[in-house]
Amino acid sequence: MAGMRVALLGVGRLGAAHAATLAGLGEVSELRVHDADAARARDVAEAVHATVAGSVDDALRAADAAVIVTPTPTHAPIIKRCVDLGLATFCEKPIATSLEETKDVVAHADRANARLQIGFQRRFDAGYRRAKDDIRAGRLGTVYSFTMTSCDREPPPDAYIETSGGQFKDQMIHDFDITRWLFEDEADEVYATGSTLGQPQYESFGDVNTSAVVMRLRRGIVGLVMATRENRAGYDIHVEIHGAKDTVAIGLDRSTPMRSVERDAPRMADPAYPGFIVRFADAYREELAHFLRFARGEADNACTAKDALEALRLAEAAGRSLREQRPVRLVEVPA
Repeated sequence: MAGMRVALLGVGRLGAAHAATLAGLGEVSELRVHDADAARARDVAEAVHATVAGSVDDALRAADAAVIVTPTPTHAPIIKRCVDLGLATFCEKPIATSLEETKDVVAHADRANARLQIGFQRRFDAGYRRAKDDIRAGRLGTVYSFTMTSCDREPPPDAYIETSGGQFKDQMIHDFDITRWLFEDEADEVYATGSTLGQPQYESFGDVNTSAVVMRLRRGIVGLVMATRENRAGYDIHVEIHGAKDTVAIGLDRSTPMRSVERDAPRMADPAYPGFIVRFADAYREELAHFLRFARGEADNACTAKDALEALRLAEAAGRSLREQRPVRLVEVPA
């Protein structure tokens, strides 16, 4: 399917970046953008030579594929609309913040045999891909443990926190997804703790500013995932994976004594970035390019709706652990 017609729904910060990426891939014959903020849609469309659509229906009309970057509460109904139209669909994570709504979308997509890819861009980052290759090839030997650190540069507005679903579903869900992808294993048990230090108002939202989750995978690998919403030094995502033969790191600078799986990739001297779009610019580009191949039937689905559901189950288990102050088995969160 040459010269695809793509509907882009939502052109906020990430959506605008996706618009520029799609316009530059050379595989899109027509890009139609829609946003609840009509002025923002016009600005983005003008910048990338796209067409403004006055409504979601107008954007989807005669489209071959849809890319959804709207606010999370709108994801599920828009996915269903796209699926019912038979469109190849890409949606940024999460499908929804509730398990029931997510399960409903998964079932809807399954019944329609839909082409639905969910946006977990770390799967396309060069460092993570090299680490997975090392693990699969046995270069690390038996993998025993890992640590993941996710630091946002500054907290989002309180209004966003209030509706985000919480740190586990909003921020740390990327770590939960990439854990399953990297180690090709499922979590057996999690234990979570957290603090509102620095952002005491989060307590009224049932959320935390800083958290840590200890995970034990089914094969016995133990991991520690840590996140904070405020790190003024910059956006910082890094991982260490420890095996019997070797240790690798993702996202650390060149001064680390560990062998970095990003050794051949251009990197900043400091692991902190101004924001997630800069840090994962290449990954976002690869992700959308893969989606277009998937939409044309030339590639497998890189991240299914069921993958998104499993990441959300981990987030639900972590939230329950935090509230009840106890380890939670994944079997307690029905699939």
